[in-house]
Amino acid sequence: MWSLPWVLVTLTSLMMPCVMPGGRMPMTWRELRIEKMRGLLWGIIAVVSFALLGFLSSVYAERMETDQVERVTIYGNRILSTERLQSILKPYMLQRLEAINPDSVQAQFTRHPLVKTAKVSRIYPNELQVRIREVYPIAYLQGNTYFSIDADGRILPLPDYGMIYTLPIITGIENPDALETEKIVTDAYTLNMLQLLIRLRQQYPHIYQDISEMNYTDEQGLKLITSSNSTPVLLGKYNQINQSCATLDAFINQLGFGSVLPAYRYVDLRFANQVVVRERK
Repeated sequence: MWSLPWVLVTLTSLMMPCVMPGGRMPMTWRELRIEKMRGLLWGIIAVVSFALLGFLSSVYAERMETDQVERVTIYGNRILSTERLQSILKPYMLQRLEAINPDSVQAQFTRHPLVKTAKVSRIYPNELQVRIREVYPIAYLQGNTYFSIDADGRILPLPDYGMIYTLPIITGIENPDALETEKIVTDAYTLNMLQLLIRLRQQYPHIYQDISEMNYTDEQGLKLITSSNSTPVLLGKYNQINQSCATLDAFINQLGFGSVLPAYRYVDLRFANQVVVRERK
């Protein structure tokens, strides 16, 4: 038979809440609901995070595809063909724009003798832009084949479009076999002609622009042939040329036919302060 104290203890223990391990009290319904809401919230965050990650991955993958070089634009070329310059960029087509080093591409352009400088820009999403400055020749050289030459005496190839500019052709070169692209001329004949052209271009640009051909012989001295009327002009020995050019300039101005000589059979300036002309029949 149960004693009264034991019954009281038993009833008291049934009325008291259970204590969970670690001393925690069991969760109430409110706490259980909050815990479930918290778990649901973390689940939603995880789903949204994975969805966002998938979206960003898709965008990145699409960017990787549209970032490929599909278009090139070239500015500044006058004597080099666009086709030639585009061929330099051919290895970079369909590469990722971001992976292309502009300095490396610029170096490819400046290796060409007729390109002075090049500036390469990446235009997103898929374009390369190139701005170049060309080396402009001052004359052509007639050797075993034709070359061009700049004011520094560097031998250059012909422009892609051929001899399209009305530049003087230097003929009568003593050693045509020595002409080689990208070399600096060293022979006295070509250097003297080059210095004369530089002087004419600076002091008498209208005379320079009307020269079709020029050469020098011991017998006649310097001879120019005009491009406008194919008139031979004899300027004399090297020590006469400065005075002869000044006389020629004054003679052209006196004639009043503009900046070019009329069609004469020849014009001879080898005699001091004289202009000898022979009319064409």
